[in-house]
Amino acid sequence: MDDGAYTTAAIAKLRNSVGHEIGDNPDVFAWTLPDTDDRAIRGYDSTDSGTPTPQEHAIYAAVTLFALHQQSIRDLSMHTDAGVSLGLAVGRMAYGNFNENGIRGMFDRLQTANSWKELTRHARGLIRLLRRERIAINYGMLAQDLEGLRSGRARANAVRLRWGRDFQRGYGAARASDDSNS
Repeated sequence: MDDGAYTTAAIAKLRNSVGHEIGDNPDVFAWTLPDTDDRAIRGYDSTDSGTPTPQEHAIYAAVTLFALHQQSIRDLSMHTDAGVSLGLAVGRMAYGNFNENGIRGMFDRLQTANSWKELTRHARGLIRLLRRERIAINYGMLAQDLEGLRSGRARANAVRLRWGRDFQRGYGAARASDDSNS
């Protein structure tokens, strides 16, 4: 990770915006709002309604959560291009953890949150735990998943199902790794 002054300041501004409404801190727009002319951004639909789109909410949450995850870690990126979903990472973290039940409970509450504020609060708690364990995730996938959780019952259930499968896969892989090291 580049630890230059600009990067450090950007991470701090983004980290301080976790859980806030889009627009509370316009200083972070350069990193949280996509170029509306870039049609390569999957499903992005800019409107002039004055309210954030579901995509903007998801991007904002993912980028600010990344900044929280990256806080104080200078030797390793907490974003990976590998297919590490939040479910997979949390499953890896839960195995053998003294607080496994608490981690599972927080993960369940994230998936069934009734509001965007509640969803981001539970995500923030999980990201702090992942930071402590230095487990990276794919933040592009997270943005898509967060959008999916807020895009109707069928898409939300598909995200939950994949996260559940990924959790079990991550948990099983951590257990197998632990067994082979014994």
